[in-house]
Amino acid sequence: MRLLGGINKMNLAIIGGSVTEGAGASEYKYSYVYKLEEYLKEKYKDVKVKNLGAGGTASDFGLFRLKRDLENFKPDIIFIEFAVNDRIYSSMDSSIYFEGLIRECAKYTQKIVIIDFPTGMCDSCTNIHKKIAYFYNIPLIDVQDQVWKRIGNREITWSKISVDNLHPNDNGHELYFEIIKENLEKIDLENIKITIDNRVLSKYKFKNPTFVDYDNTKIEYYGNWNEEEFNLNNKLKNGAITTSIGNGVIFKFKGKHLSMMNILTNESGILECKLDNYTFNIDLYMNSKVYFNTTINLNDLEDEEHTLTMIVSDKKNNNSLGNKVIIGGFLIDPGA
Repeated sequence: MRLLGGINKMNLAIIGGSVTEGAGASEYKYSYVYKLEEYLKEKYKDVKVKNLGAGGTASDFGLFRLKRDLENFKPDIIFIEFAVNDRIYSSMDSSIYFEGLIRECAKYTQKIVIIDFPTGMCDSCTNIHKKIAYFYNIPLIDVQDQVWKRIGNREITWSKISVDNLHPNDNGHELYFEIIKENLEKIDLENIKITIDNRVLSKYKFKNPTFVDYDNTKIEYYGNWNEEEFNLNNKLKNGAITTSIGNGVIFKFKGKHLSMMNILTNESGILECKLDNYTFNIDLYMNSKVYFNTTINLNDLEDEEHTLTMIVSDKKNNNSLGNKVIIGGFLIDPGA
């Protein structure tokens, strides 16, 4: 691995899901990110790593939160890890979101490296990511391929490196790091340069993906709503909460994309929604105390003004203990 122009200082941002957050490791110091940071410190005298891992999120959420989470951090290199969680979306949607994330990252640096991790079902989005990596001239470290080669050669078994079908244990994090390190030694970081022009593979181009917090002045709450604090790393810190039937929300926005961020619980109710002239319901119940999710994911709206109206329904999931609704905010693409 060649140093960047012979300098000894590097800012590195790593954005991804729960594996990047450190899930599966008994302590953070055994995670692949920590090991990667220590390895890079041997190559550079001054390394600053910003870990943007957020469990349970895919590249769609990463795309919209990038500006918020980088803040004043100016990365020399961005590593992207979302192959495990991107598999929850269709191939088309994964392509749109991941390509959008790549183009958004390119606003900060031309040096991007993709890391694709495996699952026990061998269904990571590596092929989709490779297609986009080739199109934009981005190096991709295919950890999934290397892991399954080792399993095929009877060097390891999945159960020896994982805690479940998605998350590596300490041995798995060590193996992932060793594969990353081995591949990084072959990559000329100094000459990585993403190719960006007007062409897009998915035929969809995000203009200005924006994270709209729950307390934004464009969001109007009617009835009894309170603020609640959450400790959800890189996801949400606060949200608006109500438990009263009939309470409502009106959100006016412009653009082609809309997602809503919610906390799902075993006490959650149903939102009766109307987007312009289209009506639908969202069941926020989940057998969990606190589970973050984006419950609306629309990327084919008309590029114009829209109004989303939501009311807490008097109906609820048969398994739910209440009518609680928690809104963390919205993700929109209002354009320039």
